[in-house]
Amino acid sequence: MEAHVDEEGNSFGLSDTLADKRESPLETFAHEEVRARVEQELKQVSEPYRTTVVLRDIEGLAYEEIAEVLQISLGTVKSRLIRGREALKKRLEDYVKGMSSVGGNIPAASSGSPAKEVEAQL
Repeated sequence: MEAHVDEEGNSFGLSDTLADKRESPLETFAHEEVRARVEQELKQVSEPYRTTVVLRDIEGLAYEEIAEVLQISLGTVKSRLIRGREALKKRLEDYVKGMSSVGGNIPAASSGSPAKEVEAQL
């Protein structure tokens, strides 16, 4: 097969021009399922750990910002974050094990499986 060359001199093969780099509908569904399950389990994590995890891992606040918002010490932020993440991890263990047994049936673009995606988020 012959490569196509654009006006800037870049060479493209057939796979470059025809491949769709976006997620498949199945991958989109799998990611949404994982996100929904993490959100559901996070709601079950007790306060004040849930708020700390949400502010750090979902909202992206720095530890210092969380300490200021919650009016607590930096050490307390770190402690609550560790405990909150551990609580969420325990709540998701059975789900992750179940997804691991499914294996390659539900692909995930970024990490190979939704189970690995959940583990990576923890």
